[in-house]
Amino acid sequence: MIDFDKHISEETPPKASAMINTFRAFGYNLQTAIADLIDNSISAKSENVWINYEWKGKDSWVIITDDGEGMDKNTLVNAMTPGSKDPNDERDINDLGRFGLGLKTSSFSQCKNLTVASKRNGDPTLKRCWNLDFVNKTGKWTLLDYISDDSFLEKLNNQKSGTTVLWENLDRLVGNSHHENDAARKVFLEEFSLVEEHLSLVFHRFLEKRKFKLWINGNTINGWDPFMKEEDGGQLICDELLENEYVHIKCYVLPHISKISTEKRISAKTEDWYKLQGFYIYRNERLLLYGDWLGLFTKNEHYKNARILIDIPNKLDHDWKIDIKKATATPSITIRKDLVRLGKMTRLNAANIYRFRGNQLMLDDSITSFDFQSVWKATKQRNGAVNYYVNESHPIISKILESETITAKEIKSTLKLIGRTTPIEAIIQNYSENPESLELRNETRELDSGTIQLAQLMFSSLKKSGVSSDIAIKQILNIEPFNEYPQLIETLK
Repeated sequence: MIDFDKHISEETPPKASAMINTFRAFGYNLQTAIADLIDNSISAKSENVWINYEWKGKDSWVIITDDGEGMDKNTLVNAMTPGSKDPNDERDINDLGRFGLGLKTSSFSQCKNLTVASKRNGDPTLKRCWNLDFVNKTGKWTLLDYISDDSFLEKLNNQKSGTTVLWENLDRLVGNSHHENDAARKVFLEEFSLVEEHLSLVFHRFLEKRKFKLWINGNTINGWDPFMKEEDGGQLICDELLENEYVHIKCYVLPHISKISTEKRISAKTEDWYKLQGFYIYRNERLLLYGDWLGLFTKNEHYKNARILIDIPNKLDHDWKIDIKKATATPSITIRKDLVRLGKMTRLNAANIYRFRGNQLMLDDSITSFDFQSVWKATKQRNGAVNYYVNESHPIISKILESETITAKEIKSTLKLIGRTTPIEAIIQNYSENPESLELRNETRELDSGTIQLAQLMFSSLKKSGVSSDIAIKQILNIEPFNEYPQLIETLK
């Protein structure tokens, strides 16, 4: 082994201003930044976490207080020191941290003034502050014993123990906005609405098990279960342990939207079901990544009810490439084949819901084993394309066709029936399963006798009304579906 002690030349510590500004560019948004701070509160065995914010334009602030164990002076200074923890160190099985950077990087991504105050049972409240403008000015790693207003410590001072994190100078969120800027205020409030949704999902298992309570501006935040385990019609189709039983996987298929009551659809986020399909990776019950097929599959309307829960311990952080933000993860090589297998199975079960609901069998004109008459029928071509057409054998359609005379009211009623029964679900499903079918369907089609006869009738009618042949042909070729057959010109001369 090389003895590098003999080759030491000089030490090159990073410049404070350059490094601390680099920490601001780790890619956090407001939701992931606040979630990172709550991880620390959970690790500190907090029973309550209070998030408060106030719009004051450029003087707006965010404060997060918990009632956890709190920190003494050495622990507080260490917590405020960038890179204070080696990610390779062995950690408590329930520890949600890893790099020793989360508090700093998440906070610096949102503000230029970070103050952390903490109190252990029986001890006085301690505080430390990073002011980025001061660091940039001095070029030194100077941690300050400072807080802008002692009233921010009132809640913490009245507790036995806990920690408060205060963000001020929110340059990334509000900039220099005036407090009367309604547009900026609206954006500010909308961002915190997204924070509520994000936290209710990311920490839903903690909140459901009452491991801690979460409050935002005095309102309790409840957990939102993305697997809807309490809803009728949902299915747990698989439960497996993998990777030496360290990884626990459960495969769920959600109930069809028609089985969810109207009042529950908003809370169920049914409008987002397409985006929420995929794998849900949890580390120590904290959701890291969701609504993603991890590059193993593509999102598809047909599989929007498929969701797969993956539980991993923090000892697999390196294997799964957990990043600093705890917002991305990559499955280990050894488990990818299993994820593909389980993903295919779950997606197939999810697809079956829409195969039934889409009434594909009832539309298929090659199946004659039942008497059900749908308004629309579907026929599959040799090239895989599917054509949909109005069923002339349907009682209402056939009655119209057999009538000697048809009133305007009958025509309107029939057109309304045809429009109302358009098989949208079946069309979406078919395109989702076979997207190239659209291109196949758009290939040049042969001109059939029925289309020729219809065009000739219209041509004759236009001629009788006094329109010239050339104008009549131009008008017909501007009407669907005649516009698809320029060769009609030869039949209309």
